[in-house]
Amino acid sequence: MPLATFHIYSPQDFQKYLLNTQFTRKISMIQNHHTWDPDYASITPENSEMDALEAMRRFHIQVRGWSDIAQNITTFPSGNIGLCRPIDITPAGIFGANHGAICIENLGNFDAGHDVMTQPHKDTITFLNAVLCIKFNLAPVKEQVVYHHWFDRTGQRFDDDKINNNLVGDEQKTCPGTAFFGSNTITSAQANFYPIIENKMSTLKAVAPPPSTPKTVNAGELNVRNGPGMSFSVLRTISGGTKVMVFITQNGWSKISNTAEEWVFSTLLT
Repeated sequence: MPLATFHIYSPQDFQKYLLNTQFTRKISMIQNHHTWDPDYASITPENSEMDALEAMRRFHIQVRGWSDIAQNITTFPSGNIGLCRPIDITPAGIFGANHGAICIENLGNFDAGHDVMTQPHKDTITFLNAVLCIKFNLAPVKEQVVYHHWFDRTGQRFDDDKINNNLVGDEQKTCPGTAFFGSNTITSAQANFYPIIENKMSTLKAVAPPPSTPKTVNAGELNVRNGPGMSFSVLRTISGGTKVMVFITQNGWSKISNTAEEWVFSTLLT
């Protein structure tokens, strides 16, 4: 299987991608994680968000022995959202509990005393959980929006009292962090995380989703590539005057399909 093609979106462009894309996998759970390493200090002018994704992929393949990067989605301190392992492919997020799950890795170390979540990052994590709940008809409840910390290393879920009273054992991951939206307990999620997801869902449902945009090809012929860049292969060409729908724009390229990776150079559309 070829490796995933990474895309980094603004929250609004990710929403357009999500709402305009059809998925075949049934989703019943959203997993929230933190990367722990890399943390906030790893994102520098010399080490971009895309570099961080590639480094995580190398680690997951070379050290963990997985087929690709583990997570479906990564969020960044900037508020950007990275699409990683395709949503239609099962992630490697919580051993024994990945069937039907979407794995979100929130870049940073959110254990107490480490990274302090930026406001754009906090807003994006809330937005992402909300828009995924809307897309897949889920709710911000403990059975459907979960933390890695709530599962043992076989994929069995601890009982609520053990999770809430920090009795899951020192060897268990703290993921998504002991200071993630308060802490990593169910009680904290119910008090501090789920209500803001619910509020964001209400706001999103009250506002029309960002629409696809009709455009016309203004070149004699226009190459359609399988990614947003000249390095990607040409799939086909379309003739001047052809009308297309643009679902996402990214770095001067436009995605013209809601079900496939089909991209064209934006300046050749009017």
